[in-house]
Amino acid sequence: MRADATREGLMTFRFIAPDAIRSASQRALLVHWDQLSAGRPFPAFAELRPDPAMHDPRQLVAWAVEGEGRLRKFRAMYQGENVAEAFNSAWAGKTMEQVISMSLRRITLGPAKECAASGCAVYMVFSTIDANDQQVDCERLLLPFGGGNKVEHLLASLQLTVFGSRPRIVKHFDMQADVRLQGKIRSGFSAVTSAAAGGDKRRAARRNVARAARLSFARRSMTCIVRNLSATGAAVEATDPAAIPDSFRLVLEMEATERRCRVVWRRKGRIGVQFS
Repeated sequence: MRADATREGLMTFRFIAPDAIRSASQRALLVHWDQLSAGRPFPAFAELRPDPAMHDPRQLVAWAVEGEGRLRKFRAMYQGENVAEAFNSAWAGKTMEQVISMSLRRITLGPAKECAASGCAVYMVFSTIDANDQQVDCERLLLPFGGGNKVEHLLASLQLTVFGSRPRIVKHFDMQADVRLQGKIRSGFSAVTSAAAGGDKRRAARRNVARAARLSFARRSMTCIVRNLSATGAAVEATDPAAIPDSFRLVLEMEATERRCRVVWRRKGRIGVQFS
């Protein structure tokens, strides 16, 4: 184990599969990073051109990596609106140590150092309990960028499993934050997946899930379960699908991105939608 890991509270990061990432938008961002890598450990930051429809830029933070080893620091270059609202502060130009509370430094600095040192994507899920005694998860994905074998930038995606007040939830994480999952992912997995998938493109693109979500239309909204998901559509299970119009908006758990949906089929208890 490296000395950095020891100083960060013996945090260990084993290799995990990309499918361990719960959020569809974070998985899409990871695949985009992997495809940009194109056989390298990681791509250059200048190559990054994520489609806002793939991942909401308001949930992203870009960090510049400065120094090496014990002197390594991370300085914020960009902070999305949702992150700024959650932490109620502007991070641009400040280091991670300056903007993160002492209680959260172990689970923020440790993964960032692992990402910079290993050149792998790092994924974590940590949770807290809100004022209603409900578990709230924060899902964090870190992606390395740079040249040669040196990581020069990190891109972080932060997503919460809650639709309420972000600043209020962050205060709960300050008081209690339990790590549920942590691991790292090496580049090159999408090429292996494509080769294994063979000619069945639809099956490779569509995955079975069980994701809570909220759909809204007119002045109404209702909860639902997304049963399968792809980049172009989904199958949605609801208690009263007949009440759902042919067009509506859908937001999945742990995501802020709103998808506009058009119903393409209806069956008992379920509807199939296409994203527009």
